[in-house]
Amino acid sequence: MSDMTQEDALLLADALAGQELKETEARCAALAQFIDQCDRTRSHTAAWSDALRELGTLQEHRSRLIRRRTLIQEALDCALGAPPSKAPLPPPPRSPARTQHQVQIHARRR
Repeated sequence: MSDMTQEDALLLADALAGQELKETEARCAALAQFIDQCDRTRSHTAAWSDALRELGTLQEHRSRLIRRRTLIQEALDCALGAPPSKAPLPPPPRSPARTQHQVQIHARRR
C-alpha cells in the first residue's frame, strides 16, 4: 500500500464529499418534485408527509456536507507547513432561540 499524503487525503475527502453532495441534491430534487405534484393535486397523504420529513432531513445533511467541503477546501488552500492564519475563527452556527415561560404557582395556606 502506498503512503498517502495529507494533500491526497484531503483531495479524496473533497471528491467523496462532492459525490455525496450531488447524490443528496438529486434526492432532494426528486422529493421536491413529488411534494410539488402532491401539492398541485392536493393529495396530502402519508407518503407526502414522509417526503416532507425526509426532505427536511436531507437539507440539513446537505448543509453539513457543504460546511465540510468548505473546511476541506480551506485546508487544501493552506500551504503545508505554513503557520495557521491569525484571523479569528467564524462563530459556530447557532440554533434558533427558544422562548422559555416561567410559571409561578401560589398555594393558599389554610
